Amino acid sequence: MKKLILIDGHALIFKMYYAFLRRPMVNSKGVDTSILFGFTKTLLELILKEKPTHFAVAFDPPAKTFRHEIFPEYKANRSETPELIKSSLEPLCALMEAISVPVLMKDGYEADDVIGTFAKKAEKEGHIVYMVTPDKDYGQLVSDNIFQYKPGKGGSQDELLGKEQICSMYGIEEPIRVIDILSIWGDASDNIPGVRGVGEVGAKKLIAKYKTLENIYENLEELPERQRDSFIDAKPHISLSKKLVTIETNVELDWNEKDLELSTPDFTKIKHLFAEYEFTSLSRMLPQLQQLFDAKPGN
Repeated sequence: MKKLILIDGHALIFKMYYAFLRRPMVNSKGVDTSILFGFTKTLLELILKEKPTHFAVAFDPPAKTFRHEIFPEYKANRSETPELIKSSLEPLCALMEAISVPVLMKDGYEADDVIGTFAKKAEKEGHIVYMVTPDKDYGQLVSDNIFQYKPGKGGSQDELLGKEQICSMYGIEEPIRVIDILSIWGDASDNIPGVRGVGEVGAKKLIAKYKTLENIYENLEELPERQRDSFIDAKPHISLSKKLVTIETNVELDWNEKDLELSTPDFTKIKHLFAEYEFTSLSRMLPQLQQLFDAKPGN
């Protein structure tokens, strides 16, 4: 069975940043290695637990994306990225290179779009796809063979969300309807305007009843007056909101299944990097990793 794991890189970095914020890991050289440790540990645990045949990490590009072009205020509310996160990217890429995990990035598109595009292409080629991210937007991509893998918080179990779980969570018939819910709900952190006064619960109820955003607008007379007025007020920007929350799955990317194959890591380089960062506990995972790759056909 071909299994592809796609990690939302920035989401995982931020998760590790906040996880270690109160008790950072600082080595004997005074270097804060919290993000590097947490990120690498997650990668190794996923490889050992899930035994994927293909693997990649996607990052947002440093420049603005097409969403900023159609809506300059997109993500305008966000504070400056912490320096520790910025400084972690280069050493993280070196660690991933040693582990033989490809890094994906496309100018003008977010990691969501890159992952969405590769997930759909991989599904057509017979892969089971795990999208590793806590981001609710990814629910729209879930299908028979594409799953959202949500890392657990504070020691809790990881969650694997398939079609049944996404549909149950939102009260919808197909995961694609997550787009309609998010369009109504909006997103304050990304500065995406939704429908005033209608939050997560209200959006779920409306889409459960009317199935699509368009059907709500065709039946405005059935809504309570205040809610109807809010939808009327939102009409000038609701199409924009829908475009902003929709993950692009047709990004022009070179799909080469071979490039995403999880190949044998450079164990010499990994040991050197782990020694440099003083990752003693991660070094103990290397014999298991070595055993996994030694057992692969052709090795």
